[in-house]
Amino acid sequence: MLKVTDDNYDYYKRVFQTLWTFQANLMGVDQNVDHSPIKVLNAMENESMTIAKQGLKAGLNDMITMSIHLSYDMKQEISAQLLAKGLPSFNQLADTIKGTIQKVLNQGKIKTLDDYYIVKEFIIDQGSDISKADRYRLDKLLSDFEIRSDKNKNAS
Repeated sequence: MLKVTDDNYDYYKRVFQTLWTFQANLMGVDQNVDHSPIKVLNAMENESMTIAKQGLKAGLNDMITMSIHLSYDMKQEISAQLLAKGLPSFNQLADTIKGTIQKVLNQGKIKTLDDYYIVKEFIIDQGSDISKADRYRLDKLLSDFEIRSDKNKNAS
């Protein structure tokens, strides 16, 4: 899982910007619209760097998860753009997401909200290449996490 800190914030922001630019071009979206993820992130930075770090981590996880199932050629293109900027390849980034999925399957439990959102995004994507059995297990783990969260809210 990605860990965004004060020391690597700018580095991961460059990764985020590169992924956003690629995805916006792919979808035919104006990457400079007022509600673009980059402008939202900049607004978070003005409010609080703690909030911005959390937002950047969540945004990166979402963009990587959404891109995992692109064609081989598109992933190569993203990698070329990332590597040209001295950033990690797309496969290195995708491995962080796949590692989270495998960790959750091995643990048999979703322990953090970050893991919850990664698993949820992965499950929503019907094109993901996980087995039916693993998809079922992950769906059950999502449900278990939600039930635990609801109980904790009600106990407060």
